[in-house]
Amino acid sequence: MVEYLQERPKTTTVYAGMTWDDIVGAAALAIGLSKKGLRVYIDLPVREELSNLKIVRSYAVGIQPRNGVTFSSSTSMIYSKAKKMGYVFRYDEGGRGEILMKISTVGSVTEVVREYLATMNADVEIPQQLLDDIVAMNNGGINKLSKIGRVVYGVHRIKSNDKNVRLMLYNYAYNSILTKNLRLPQEILALYSEYEKALKLVEELVKGGKYMTIGSYKVAVISSKHSDEFVSSNVEYLRPFASDILSQLCRQSNPAFVVYEELSNVHEVRVCVRYSTSIVKVVDSIPKDVVSKLNITTAPTSVTIEFLNPQEATLDNALNIVTQMISRLSSGSSGE
Repeated sequence: MVEYLQERPKTTTVYAGMTWDDIVGAAALAIGLSKKGLRVYIDLPVREELSNLKIVRSYAVGIQPRNGVTFSSSTSMIYSKAKKMGYVFRYDEGGRGEILMKISTVGSVTEVVREYLATMNADVEIPQQLLDDIVAMNNGGINKLSKIGRVVYGVHRIKSNDKNVRLMLYNYAYNSILTKNLRLPQEILALYSEYEKALKLVEELVKGGKYMTIGSYKVAVISSKHSDEFVSSNVEYLRPFASDILSQLCRQSNPAFVVYEELSNVHEVRVCVRYSTSIVKVVDSIPKDVVSKLNITTAPTSVTIEFLNPQEATLDNALNIVTQMISRLSSGSSGE
């Protein structure tokens, strides 16, 4: 008697980045790779896991080799909002990358995935409403979202770092692409109330003055270590809206500051600057004795200050930097 052994299907893993676009793109990629006979596993890392993620012989959507992420013998797809360009990278065993595809006719990484799959003859049709909502989110056009898009945006905004909710949203995206049925499950609809609660808390923080005023400058603290019980007890609701809070304070204070707890007891400082204030002046106000311990990034109207050593990124240390910066900005001196 001759036994025929069935060949086991090849397996691969698809990793999704933090955005809703990344999640939908990962779902589309998983469906397309399955069409090619691969057994596909999905990994939806949260921020803490991204700091030490090794992607080997796998695919990634919306993840780049930085901040502790490494690639080996893997393929990555990203969309650059700044360049309005999509890219497909292939990394060799040693982590060296090359551009396989550069696509200028896309507005999302999900569309990059779709174009990549087309080159493999593994076309995946993605509901146009999903794509329209994703492009609107990427362009900041929240008022252009469909009713379903607004719910998904809100749930993802408030729960983007919750592994269970990320999986819930992934399953919704996967099934929507397969069935073309965009009806939201009750479990996602129920979470939208969390988003609405967060918006009210943000409004209370800003309009209720639940922030610090140092001299003439406004400083919001979003940390579980903050002595203000309103903030510390609601930090999970406020954390996703740090940039919104900073933007609102920037209308009252130029510059404005937010001390933000990115991870547990790991804080960073964000500064919003209106065009009437020199970004160079703000950077120069950072104390020189700690500059070597910081990672400082700038944009035309913002500065982000991160501690290189997470153990030093305490609330007290972050506030100390802000206090010294304000002192020097008020006096007009540099950060000597």
